[in-house]
Amino acid sequence: MMKGKKSKILIIEKSSIIRMGLVKILFDKNNKSFLIDEYEEDCDLEMILTKIKPQLLIGCPSIFKENKAAFKQKYNVQIVGLIYTYHHPDKLTDFDALIHLNDTPKKIRATVDKLLNDNKPTDATATSLSARETEVLKWLTSGYSTKKIADTLFISTHTVNAHRKNIMRKLDIKTVSGLTIYAVLNNIISLKEV
Repeated sequence: MMKGKKSKILIIEKSSIIRMGLVKILFDKNNKSFLIDEYEEDCDLEMILTKIKPQLLIGCPSIFKENKAAFKQKYNVQIVGLIYTYHHPDKLTDFDALIHLNDTPKKIRATVDKLLNDNKPTDATATSLSARETEVLKWLTSGYSTKKIADTLFISTHTVNAHRKNIMRKLDIKTVSGLTIYAVLNNIISLKEV
């Protein structure tokens, strides 16, 4: 999970025992990175999705009246099917994952964690370094000092340090060697430049 940002999970289920059980399983003392909302099946699903904007929706396959793929795209949500009765296999397509009534709490948490982690923005979208930050990263990982980078880019050393701090924060990398690996892997510099 990303630091400081809580993932929103919406549980739509008519059985209060199942709803409360899922909340208890997902929201334990070791996992406080979820905001969980729960509603009964007869709620206005579209209104709730528009209001809450969850990353993950957990519900019985019968609550989906329309095509799940279109539904997922419309609301930008991943859908987990909650299976505790028989459903024809055709009704179980287009789910991002399935949770079965007999799954262990550990398996349920792992399923949810995997979906939320797989849906995290990639480096390109999560970090989105500016052009200037990319330039500073290139010079920094090529072994240039702060003063040399400032002189090369015609900016102050204070500005170089601010860019360096922002780069490390955005990439969540605390060392120059880590930044160098990132720069090589993302084709910002070549191995020859290291």
